Amino acid sequence: MGKIRIISRPDPNSVPDFPEPFHVRSVGCNESDCGWSESVSGRKKQFVQLFWTVKGCGRITFPECEILTREGEVFYHLPGEDHRHRTVGRQWHYRWFTFDGEYAADFISAYGYSRNSRYAGECPVKLFLELELLLRERTPYARRHAVAVAAEILALAGGGFTDKNAGNVVRRFIEIAQDSALETRLSASALAKELGVHRTTLNRLFLKEMGMTPGSYLLELRIQHALSLLRETELPIKAVAAECGMPYAGYFCRLIRRITGLTPGAYRKQGGVD
Repeated sequence: MGKIRIISRPDPNSVPDFPEPFHVRSVGCNESDCGWSESVSGRKKQFVQLFWTVKGCGRITFPECEILTREGEVFYHLPGEDHRHRTVGRQWHYRWFTFDGEYAADFISAYGYSRNSRYAGECPVKLFLELELLLRERTPYARRHAVAVAAEILALAGGGFTDKNAGNVVRRFIEIAQDSALETRLSASALAKELGVHRTTLNRLFLKEMGMTPGSYLLELRIQHALSLLRETELPIKAVAAECGMPYAGYFCRLIRRITGLTPGAYRKQGGVD
């Protein structure tokens, strides 16, 4: 048996005449027990459906293969695909939402997510519940907001931090860096000390989660601010360098030239074309 809840727009089988990249069609959850299964023809499923397993395990049969999905994993169906699902073991609890429209299939395909069930972390239940409320509201703003919430779920489906503890350290580093990156004395070593971790540990965690070193991240923040000042102010080059936590104007000029192919002055004259 399955305990199913479905919230949908007023006429789910009719695509709204409303300008959006896609339209959220329905959202719901299923708490199924041992022995539950469903088999629905793709002719009745002309929409994208994303599933996020909350607990337990399920088996999904595609034309070319079978996959298992477990807690924290995500999979999806494209429009027109048959749905053949069944519970494996004692239970399978999942949440899902559907969306349609001319660009719906292209939208999810553009993420490049594997068709296998992929681990994405704890299901963002609050976002699914927010979709339910927005579908009930039915105002133009609610429709647009639903697209934003659906896109956030799709972003999370790609996986967040692979390690919760590492994620906490990296997230805290980013928060401090965003607030303090322009301070001349700020460095990755100083931030590692403030976070209570060894610099080598911080470097390893940052590389794993962000694909770059903490020092590179700090430098990137400073360069972004420098380019903004060059575009939007008339501050002298030396003052821009100091304002961005880089007191040595010569180094600053070489860095900007390496990034943009232009000297800071030339970059400013050309209107800051990146």
